[in-house]
Amino acid sequence: MTAPVPLGSGDRFAADRAITADRDELKYVAPRERVRHLADAVEAALASHRHVGEGANTLPDPHHFVTTIYFDTPSHRHFRAAVQHLENDVKLRAKAYYDLHPCIAELATDPEEVFRYQPFVYLELKQRSGRRTSKHRSRLRPQDIPSFLARAGREAALPEVGGPELARIHEYCHSLGEPLGPACLVNYRRLSWQDPHGTLRITMDLDLAYFAPPADLFARSAPLVRGSLGLPSEIEKMAIIEVKCRTAPPAWLATALEHAEARSALFSKFVRSHCSVHGND
Repeated sequence: MTAPVPLGSGDRFAADRAITADRDELKYVAPRERVRHLADAVEAALASHRHVGEGANTLPDPHHFVTTIYFDTPSHRHFRAAVQHLENDVKLRAKAYYDLHPCIAELATDPEEVFRYQPFVYLELKQRSGRRTSKHRSRLRPQDIPSFLARAGREAALPEVGGPELARIHEYCHSLGEPLGPACLVNYRRLSWQDPHGTLRITMDLDLAYFAPPADLFARSAPLVRGSLGLPSEIEKMAIIEVKCRTAPPAWLATALEHAEARSALFSKFVRSHCSVHGND
């Protein structure tokens, strides 16, 4: 296995910014039972990728999970646009990350002790044009999301304290002319690898589960773990692989994807979760 990039590495932060800002993004779906060999092939070539910023979890061998909240307007503007133009769409979402530690589950006296999480979410405005994607991203406390969206609906400008990324998200939200609220949630386990230069990142998302937004979504102090989200409307049977690259993907990856019976797909977590929760309207 390739060793992880050292925690706190300055080069690592630069690589993360590079691969996030502007990149090609290729998506594949593969049978869940076929992806173990694909993961082995990727691990032999790339380092495991994990959060290294403030509040990073340094315990060994965690299982990484993501809960993504997708936002939409009362007219389902984002969903309708995504269905009509899956390769050219805009998404507004918030991502919450947490880690599960099976190795300490037997020692824990409180169920929450097996989780490590950060008390904030990343609000993201993601834009896709064909294979090319770009992203504006800013960190907020979950409790601040409703007031941010409400303010964006009323005011055209955001104070400087929010920073340029949050200001860009605010500008977009204001331009819609409609209020925004949580439409659906997706929870999944994520495996992630990245090269040290930020030119290639590969993610594998497993056991996707779709949920309607809980009524107390932004009032919670506990992490948004799967067991706290209620009953899923559906659980995805396929694994989702995303190849995010700023140069041509390597030849070994094409071979590994073929062995995993992965096929290229225009898969959208937002569209799938929205359809699962709300139907096709």
